[in-house]
Amino acid sequence: MSLIKDLKPRPLNRDIGTLRDDRLFIVASDDSYAPKQYFDFFRLARVQVHVVETPLDENRCHAIDVLQRLESIEHEEEDERWMLLDTDHYVSGPHIKEFRRIIKEAKEKGVSIALSKPCFELWLLLHHADKDTVSELDNAKEVEKSLRDRLGGYNKTRLKREHFPLEAVGRAYLQAKALDKTFKGGMIPLTNTSRVYQLWEAIIANSLPLQLPAELAPLRASNR
Repeated sequence: MSLIKDLKPRPLNRDIGTLRDDRLFIVASDDSYAPKQYFDFFRLARVQVHVVETPLDENRCHAIDVLQRLESIEHEEEDERWMLLDTDHYVSGPHIKEFRRIIKEAKEKGVSIALSKPCFELWLLLHHADKDTVSELDNAKEVEKSLRDRLGGYNKTRLKREHFPLEAVGRAYLQAKALDKTFKGGMIPLTNTSRVYQLWEAIIANSLPLQLPAELAPLRASNR
């Protein structure tokens, strides 16, 4: 039996009476650093986004490892489970068949998938760059360089909250949604896109107006 299966950590203190109505999003990623720091920056009323810790071991960052980590977390029926995955090199050569299989398996288990091509940093870049300028970036290194140039530096192990204010989240959301309408490919995008906006969309969709900060309220209206 794997160690992952032995561990059943409760991700949050929702059993406390005052938090019983919280909506919980449990997120697992193949990125060891950026997604957890990013979502930890935001606090929304009665909404919790819990990003599962990703081990630093690169051998445990494949899609199957991400799915196993997500399944190791106890959840309730109303909770939403998400996988944030980079296409990166997992969609080339012999890897793509297994990548597709895991995505299909995850969906059958009720897990939502937010793919980013080539990497999660494309989502971060859309907070600052126009969608039309990110399409030609060939790989994760180029995306990170563009992000570094725009921010005056970028270290994925030390994201800075001030680089991702709520008003920039709204910008990234709208740009990513527009970009995703033009992507090429099927289940696996062949052109640059990031579907992290779909996680934000799910967070916002069932939030009451009073739960959302003013910067995100217009996004709720745009989803109708």
